[in-house]
Amino acid sequence: NEGAASIFGYTSDEVLGRPLETLIPERFRATHAEHVKAFGRSDVVARRMGERGRISGLRKNGEEFPAEAAISHFGETGSKIFTVVLRDITERKRAHETQQFLAEAGEVLASSLGLEDTLANVTRPAVPRLADACIVNVYRGGTFQRATVGHIDPVYGEELEQRRREHPIDPEGTHPIAAAIRSLKALILSVPATHELFDPAHPSLTDIFHAPPSDAIILPLTARDQILGVLELYRRQGTYNSNDLFLAEELGRRAAVAMDNARLHELVHAGVRARDDMIGIVSHDLRNPVNAVKMLTGVMLDTERSEPFPPGTTEYARVIRQAAEQMDSLISDLLDVTRVEAGRLKVDARRANTEELLSDALRTLAPVAAEKSLTLRLTAPDDIPDVMADGERVRQAFSNLVGNAIKFSPPGTEILVRVALLDGEVLFSVSDRGVGMTPEQLSHAFDRFWQSSRTDRQGAGLGLAITKGIVDAHHGRIWAESKPDAGSTFYFTLPKAG
Repeated sequence: NEGAASIFGYTSDEVLGRPLETLIPERFRATHAEHVKAFGRSDVVARRMGERGRISGLRKNGEEFPAEAAISHFGETGSKIFTVVLRDITERKRAHETQQFLAEAGEVLASSLGLEDTLANVTRPAVPRLADACIVNVYRGGTFQRATVGHIDPVYGEELEQRRREHPIDPEGTHPIAAAIRSLKALILSVPATHELFDPAHPSLTDIFHAPPSDAIILPLTARDQILGVLELYRRQGTYNSNDLFLAEELGRRAAVAMDNARLHELVHAGVRARDDMIGIVSHDLRNPVNAVKMLTGVMLDTERSEPFPPGTTEYARVIRQAAEQMDSLISDLLDVTRVEAGRLKVDARRANTEELLSDALRTLAPVAAEKSLTLRLTAPDDIPDVMADGERVRQAFSNLVGNAIKFSPPGTEILVRVALLDGEVLFSVSDRGVGMTPEQLSHAFDRFWQSSRTDRQGAGLGLAITKGIVDAHHGRIWAESKPDAGSTFYFTLPKAG
C-alpha cells in the first residue's frame, strides 16, 4: 500500500512477490522466519504495537530505520494469514535522543563553575556524538585568550590544543571563524569549503585528522548580547544536516550560559579576594592606633595622680576607651565574618566540661545584665555530658546571643539560658522577653550586616552571622524562634564528647 511504499521506498511492482526478508536488515533474516513460525503456532493471536519492543526495517536505499509493529495471525495451520501494522519511529527516536543529549549536556555543563572545567565540559558531550573533534575558543576583549579541544584521539587533541594556543586566530582576518564572530551567525562548511580552515596561514587548524574534515560547523557563543567565544565542530566523514545544526545550536546556547556563569563566578571570587585583602590591611592598620588609644586611656584611668584631672576629663577618657574597645570589637567581627564566608574559620574542638564552659561564658555577662536590671538565669540537668568544643569560640557565641538578648530585653525581665540533651548532641538555648521578630525579620536573622527595625543600630549586624559560622564549624545546628511582642529564643547544638 502507499504507506509501505513511502516507508520502504519500493513501488508495489518492485516488491510484491519477493520474500518478506527483503524489508529486514540482513543480520536479522536468518532468525526472522523461525520467529514467524513460532508466532503462528502460539496461542497468542495478536500483539499490540510496542509489545515486541523496537524492531528495524530496511529501506530500498539500504538505510536501516527503527520501527514498531502490531502483528496478528488467523486461519488454520498450513493456511495462516499474518498481518502487520508498521510504524516508522525514526523521528520519535531522534527527538528522544535529542532530549537525552541536551539533558546530559546540561547536567555536565552545570557540574562546575570554574571556567577551565566548563570549557572542558563543553567538548565532552560534543565528541563523539556531534563531532570527531571539537574546539571551544574563549573570545574576550577583541582577542582569543584560550582554547580547549576535544578529540576522538586524546593525545592528538592535546597537540591540537597546543597549536591553537601558539597560533590564535586573527579576529579581523579572513578566516571563517573570524567571519562567524563578525556576523554572529552559525556556518556549515562542507568540502571543499573546509579546506579554507587548513590554509597554511592558519597552522593552528592544520591536520585535525591528518587531512581536511568532510564537514564543519562554526558557531558563535553569545550570552546577554555579548560574544564569549566560538564553538567549532568537525566530522572526519559524512555531512551535517539540519538536525545536527539544531543540536549544535542548543549545545552552544547552553555552553554560552555556562561560560558566562563561570566568568561571573570568577569576577565574584576576585571581588571577594580583593575585599578580604582590603579588610585584612585596614584591620591591621587600624588596630595599631586603636591599641594605642586603649593603652593610653588605660594609663590615664588606672594611674594614681597627685593632682586630679580637670572636671570631666576622667569621664572623657572613659568614653574614649569605651569607643576604642568597640572599634577593636568591630575589627574582630569583620575579620571573623570574612573567615566564615571564606570557609576559613577554624575551631580547635576538644573535650570540654559543659558546666565550666557555661559558667565562664555567663560570668562576664551577668554584670552587664544586672546593669540593665535584667536577671540572667541558667537551667540545666544535673548530669550534663561533656561536649567537643573550642572553648574560646563557644564563649564568643554565647556572648553574641546573650548580648543580643540583653540589648533587646526590657528592664525587669529575665533572660533564660537552658541546656537539654539530644541524641549525640547537647542543645543550648537563649530566650528573652523582648519585642520579638516577624517571620520576615526572622528569615534574615543570620544574614551578615542585617539588623531588624527593633535595633538602635548598635554594632554592625555581624554577631549572629559569626555565631552561625562558629556553630557550623563545630558541625552543630543553629536556629531561632520568635513572635512579635513574645520575645525570641535562639537554639544551637554542639556534639556530645565521645
